[in-house]
Amino acid sequence: MPNYVTNRLEINADRETVQNVMDFLKGETDEDSTPCYIDFNNIIPMPKDLLIEASTSGEFGMKYLKAMQRKPFNSPDDLKVIQWMEGLTEEGRKEALQLGVLYLENQRKYGYTTWYEWSIANWGTKWNALNQNFEEPNVLWFDTAWAGVPLLIQTPSEKFPDIEFLYAYADEDLGSNVGKGIIRNGETDMTFPDNGSNEAFEIVFFVKPGLEEYLELTDEGYRWKA
Repeated sequence: MPNYVTNRLEINADRETVQNVMDFLKGETDEDSTPCYIDFNNIIPMPKDLLIEASTSGEFGMKYLKAMQRKPFNSPDDLKVIQWMEGLTEEGRKEALQLGVLYLENQRKYGYTTWYEWSIANWGTKWNALNQNFEEPNVLWFDTAWAGVPLLIQTPSEKFPDIEFLYAYADEDLGSNVGKGIIRNGETDMTFPDNGSNEAFEIVFFVKPGLEEYLELTDEGYRWKA
């Protein structure tokens, strides 16, 4: 399981403009009627061809196909891949080769084999936004896996260049992996305090309001209250 990162995006504009931004960001409502306030696909769309299984089997299938093209000039790594594939059952080998073909085609067309590599490279995190909430009049909250997404927020800031986006994020590992700053017209002015610093915890408290009630500042930094 990944560490989850809480993200806070404040859209500093009049109500009509805030609504325009939210209309741009929002995705389709889930089957259980849960609203989708932000869909990363509306910011940078993922090619649908990449929505296939990301697996070791597929990676080996792709490497095997490449190794076959290099015969008889195979490297030691090629030979290991060939040996691994030959050790699979017929069904396992067929599955690996089918995925391998798709991986090669996706790599040729998009530069990435599956959704996993593409998401990290283009969104900055492996999954779409999770656990979303909108706080009137202008604050959007959502979770991401492992990392914040300041570079992703640059795109809506370019589409709405006159709007100031106040963006901050904080890891569930309190005091580490935090950032806060202004994003406007494609320009990012972020601060990333040292892990465990008082400045880092100030961002934690900003992103996770109410948490400060359970922590206290000591000579060794912030600690849980006894």
